[in-house]
Amino acid sequence: MPGSAQPEKCHGPRFSRGVPRRNPLRARGAAARGDSIARMGIDEELAEQRIGTRIGPWSVERVLGVGGMASVYYCRRDDGCVAAVKLLHPELASIEEVRKRFLREGPIGSALAAVAPLCEGLPQVIEAGEADGAAYMAMEMLEGETVFDRMVRHGTLPVGQVIALAERVLDVLDVAHAHGIVHRDLKPENLHIGNDGRVRVLDFGLARVLDPLLEDVAGVPEMTKTSTGVSIGTDDYMAPEQALGLIREIDGRTDLFGLGATMFRLLAGRTIHGNLEDAHLLIAAATEKAPPLAQHAPAAPPGLCAVVDRALAFLKQERYPDARTMRADLAAVRAGREPPYATAAARGRA
Repeated sequence: MPGSAQPEKCHGPRFSRGVPRRNPLRARGAAARGDSIARMGIDEELAEQRIGTRIGPWSVERVLGVGGMASVYYCRRDDGCVAAVKLLHPELASIEEVRKRFLREGPIGSALAAVAPLCEGLPQVIEAGEADGAAYMAMEMLEGETVFDRMVRHGTLPVGQVIALAERVLDVLDVAHAHGIVHRDLKPENLHIGNDGRVRVLDFGLARVLDPLLEDVAGVPEMTKTSTGVSIGTDDYMAPEQALGLIREIDGRTDLFGLGATMFRLLAGRTIHGNLEDAHLLIAAATEKAPPLAQHAPAAPPGLCAVVDRALAFLKQERYPDARTMRADLAAVRAGREPPYATAAARGRA
């Protein structure tokens, strides 16, 4: 940190996590906006009161950010290790299901790191636990910003940046899906770009574990398995099967839709369903096809539009079959060639 000695690096696994933020691009009406601002102020005041206290073995030095589910603090352990410690809001920590979902992110990330130690984009946790009734996770401090932060600043991102970002995310998804993990909440807020250029996929707290062996390793409790009829994810980036609550239909292709929706937003400057909100947005996510990217990003290369459109196919069997195939198409676009899978699929439907 500027003006201070270099912090001691923590021994043990690292964890990639951005600071949770409330979304300034989403307005829910004047009354809702006022309530949100008032609530944010209360949350920030409560977060500031934590400075100088301890969270388990961690001494709180300053607030890094306040989000809808948790606050994040810059903390130091007695051995000099510094970390970003994410603390679940007290009113949510009292809800068993929410607390368990929050705490399962650590074991899932650690299990994935154990089976794929060379994948730099996987989240890893220093430690997670409960102290004085509070659920927390201590995570690697990251220098950089989330894709959401960059999006707020610039509106859209250059084509080359979007392709490079998507390729790195697909590297992570290839590993995660191969080991039975579906993220289920890919969006700009959950993608971090480090000052070193590394891309990390954040927040596996909503992940679905499809592999029983990895589920045992990760220690995922039985009651975190969501029942059919409950939608899990973020509406703007949610695949139709998620919006419909068809939990058994969710697989790796659901994540490819989320990545496609993120790419659409970064290239077009708007989400696939525009300015719809609340119930209207959820209904649209469940029933309406995404518009062709070229309609809203006319400067995007045709090959890239074909890739995004394929990832956003309403029926999952019409999307890419896996992350590796989508990555190969993006590599072709980057090299100035037609994306082979998307092109062949489009011709097959013609």
